[in-house]
Amino acid sequence: MEQLRITVDGKTYNVVVEKIESSSTYTPAPAPAPVFRPAAPAPAASAPVSAAPAAAPISAPKVAGAGDMTSPLAGIVQAIAVEVGTPIKEGELVITLEAMKMYTPINATSTGTIKAIHVQVGDAVEEGQPLFTIA
Repeated sequence: MEQLRITVDGKTYNVVVEKIESSSTYTPAPAPAPVFRPAAPAPAASAPVSAAPAAAPISAPKVAGAGDMTSPLAGIVQAIAVEVGTPIKEGELVITLEAMKMYTPINATSTGTIKAIHVQVGDAVEEGQPLFTIA
């Protein structure tokens, strides 16, 4: 047996390795046999079952209009860098979204004035949902 130090993606691990001679053959241990359990018996058909109540309708997201900047991904609004009425230039940061612990800056796509902000910090947004309007 040999003790080796291995680094993977910047993390160091100390491992013990057994050297197998080329003349010997390695046979892995057999996998345990799967355990099968019988399915639960079907319920007896005694009384008719009433239909489940209809699900509540889901409201459609707001449709983007002229000048609206929409979210490129689903995420949570982490920060809003501007207010309504703020003059803005193309490329300036307007909103920061967080998705899967990664922050995505949402920048202005044109020069103008922020006419509306459709979200608040902490809001969950869907891909394609309007975030703000530039006019």
